[in-house]
Amino acid sequence: LNATKSSVAELKKVSQEAQSRHTLEGVQTLLFFDEIHRFNKLQQDALLHDIETGNLILIGATTENPYYHLNNAILSRCLAFEFQPLSEKSIEQRLTTILEQEKRIIATDIIHYVASIVEGDLRSAINRLELLLLQDQNLTLEEVKSLLPSQKSYHKTEDKYDTISALIKSMRGSDPDAAIYRLAKMLAGGEDPLYIARRIVIFAAEDVGLANPQALPLATASLAAAKELGMPGIRIPLAEAVIYLALSPKSNSAYKAINTALEHIAHAPLQPVPKHLTKLGKALYRYPHDFPQHRVDQNYLEIPLQFYTPCENKFETAAQERLKKIKKV
Repeated sequence: LNATKSSVAELKKVSQEAQSRHTLEGVQTLLFFDEIHRFNKLQQDALLHDIETGNLILIGATTENPYYHLNNAILSRCLAFEFQPLSEKSIEQRLTTILEQEKRIIATDIIHYVASIVEGDLRSAINRLELLLLQDQNLTLEEVKSLLPSQKSYHKTEDKYDTISALIKSMRGSDPDAAIYRLAKMLAGGEDPLYIARRIVIFAAEDVGLANPQALPLATASLAAAKELGMPGIRIPLAEAVIYLALSPKSNSAYKAINTALEHIAHAPLQPVPKHLTKLGKALYRYPHDFPQHRVDQNYLEIPLQFYTPCENKFETAAQERLKKIKKV
């Protein structure tokens, strides 16, 4: 069966035939289900009973990542085998065999070029070979390069998560060249610049944070630009933001502080707001601007807590020194 052309009704028919065959002949039915990812997860449920009972031996084929597109229930009952891209040498050998069978001749350097641009995809290589064989004239390598541009794959469902992860980790590791490479790959693959810009904003707050307070406004500016600009213009603001963030000092103190506070809120009793901070107790509130250094001692929590621990960087170190100084006043 092919999931692009089949329905659940056809699958049930196959199931009934398999059951009859098993009952009458004592043999199981092997079902090859091509493009299985094209069945949605609700339709895939129709396979579960037959797999569990052994009524069908399922072989599903897909060009997509099964862990994204198949039900966990099906995956837990099957073995997943990944077919790796073919080597350039293997593709060259297959194309040479086809030419010998067809009694056609194409220059070796052209065969090598075709094998090098398809990223291990034999079907794509054969399609390009067929196109060349349809030409009435012998083409030079440069003419072939013009006719058959290099194929660069970027899968927006699978590659995007690994690539954006690599972009984030490259910026976190202060490697601007690696970060720009990942950005370029995503843009060349047609990724939505807004998606990239949103992740850049999160990174600016999470990983650069208070080590460079200008990082977040710059990242936010790249997000605003992404809402107004398309390709190719948006590539420049995004590149500026990525390089700036990669070169910036790093701090995750704000990220850790809010996570620690949320964890505390989830598991500890909530503290009431001190009376002098409420509307009812406003007469008791001491207005910091009326005091030296715009600070005055008063409780903001009934039971003191600490969530923020500064990282070692110029801004946070200076801020801590200032806080210690005004507390002495």
